[in-house]
Amino acid sequence: MPDDDANPATGVMPETTTTQSATAAESIQRVELHIPWVTFIKVFAAVLTAYATYVLWPLLLLVFLALFLAVTLHAFVDWLDSKGMQHWASLLVVIGGLLTVLVVGMALIVPALIDRATIFSHSLPQLYEGMFKQLPVSGAVRLNIEHLLDRANSPEAYTWLGNFWSAGGIALGGISEVVLLIVISLYLVIDGSKTYEWLLAFFSPLKRAKLRLTSGEISQVIFGYVTGQFITSALVTVYAFVVLAVLQVPGALMLALLAGLLDVLPILGFILATVPAFLLALSVSPRTSLIVVGLYLLFHALETYYIVPMVYGKHLRVSTLTVLLGLLAGMLLTGIPGALAALPVLASYAAIERIWLKPFLRDGVSEKHELQKDLAFGDKA
Repeated sequence: MPDDDANPATGVMPETTTTQSATAAESIQRVELHIPWVTFIKVFAAVLTAYATYVLWPLLLLVFLALFLAVTLHAFVDWLDSKGMQHWASLLVVIGGLLTVLVVGMALIVPALIDRATIFSHSLPQLYEGMFKQLPVSGAVRLNIEHLLDRANSPEAYTWLGNFWSAGGIALGGISEVVLLIVISLYLVIDGSKTYEWLLAFFSPLKRAKLRLTSGEISQVIFGYVTGQFITSALVTVYAFVVLAVLQVPGALMLALLAGLLDVLPILGFILATVPAFLLALSVSPRTSLIVVGLYLLFHALETYYIVPMVYGKHLRVSTLTVLLGLLAGMLLTGIPGALAALPVLASYAAIERIWLKPFLRDGVSEKHELQKDLAFGDKA
């Protein structure tokens, strides 16, 4: 039977129908996608690197913070080398000086702190009686305090004691991390240059030149950060000593040194420094302890909103708003280590922009940023 679409005269299919059939045949052809094995290897390597970074992140952050101390120590080593001292002798002097300062500081703080804590524990009954003598015979405040003391004799006290020991374990963990940080820093000072040169060999000559320039400027930023931290710690030490000495709080020098040392830790350092000062001031009188806490809070606010932005802004060439937001962002992202690392990272952006990002930015952007910094903070030293 002839096809309805065929020409009745010739019996041949129209040309349009033949073209449509060919197009349909092409559309149902199988599509093959060839992925090279190299692509699978790259994806696997990327996933493995991300997983390793996630697992090793605490160690990587610790090494990053150790780099701050290592860069600062290395600056002193270079200074001694420039004076004609042998490199090994310079290393010995700098490392020995650091360890001496740490040992002497701990010898001044730890025994005195333990001694004062022992004296405070023996004077607790007298403090208890003195506090209640200053409270009214009846009233909501006295009832609440008595209720709290009664609960301290209940089984809940064991829970509080457990929390206390947990806090002590966290403190010991923090001390061990500080020791590990110092050890890593010393190794970086000794072998850091060799490791750095070994890594540079993987890059092209042009990138090696850029990396050397970048590392030099970032080293200056880190040195400025450590210098700023030294200034703020010194101010805290002097202020705390004057306050505690005037109020005749026992162990004023020990508490002041402790406050200066703990000032390195944002927020947490203030709390750790205030608690022992409050307790030892309580041995003088409750009124003295409240005055100490109030004056500590006053200086903490002054340091956070004025001293730190001014000092770090001058040394790192970053604005006050950048300092505050950087500290908060670092704290929210990774806690105290993030807060410590935030400011040097932010201050290093200017060097990275000028050396690496300038070709990708509009003409004049990097120069305008540098001009704005010069106008705000003065010319570079």
